[in-house]
Amino acid sequence: RARHPRCTVYWVGLPGGQSFIGATPEQLVRVSGRRVSTMALAGTVPAGDAAQGARLLASAKNRHEQHLVVREIIETLQGLCTHVRVPDEPRVLRLGNVCHLQSNISGRLSRERHILDLVAALHPTPAVGGLPREKAREAIEVLEPEGRGWYAGPIGWCDAAGEGEFFVALRGALLTKTRAHLLAGCGLVAASDPEEEWQETGWKMKAMGEVLAAHGRR
Repeated sequence: RARHPRCTVYWVGLPGGQSFIGATPEQLVRVSGRRVSTMALAGTVPAGDAAQGARLLASAKNRHEQHLVVREIIETLQGLCTHVRVPDEPRVLRLGNVCHLQSNISGRLSRERHILDLVAALHPTPAVGGLPREKAREAIEVLEPEGRGWYAGPIGWCDAAGEGEFFVALRGALLTKTRAHLLAGCGLVAASDPEEEWQETGWKMKAMGEVLAAHGRR
């Protein structure tokens, strides 16, 4: 919480003394009455000064990557909402280790729905699941033979009225008594550079890696 105040910190206790813990910047969906809100988060550069954020906004590759997520979320919500609102331009979200392009998206549901209906419709977003959804899923099953486990899954809460809030489980680690398994990923588009994408996963892993390293020194 101290290192990543703009993120949502989560912890899930698992059988066998395992824990899944992290600090995610990405809201999947929030439902309050008929009001629904979510965000499109994609495009990444290492954290830096204001000039770094300006370079992110000027990057055609990162803008395209984030636009794909915005478009898919809007199309999904338009089938569930009477009104959908999204800003004309994304803003830069500055975190401890990285900066992202973020667009906050909101709408009004055409009828009352349980938040789990929205989770099922929105998950996985293109940022973690790719496009087109089914073809991307087939490719992921081939290219990622180890599986993702809890990584990038929906995590959150709901109440008896069907309201609540869910996030995408990013920037986390699976902890056992003696080991920590950190997970990170990146969005690939036609203009992606493999070396840069590999570096991006390292920037993201710092969210948990630095905390674990500090804990180990105490």
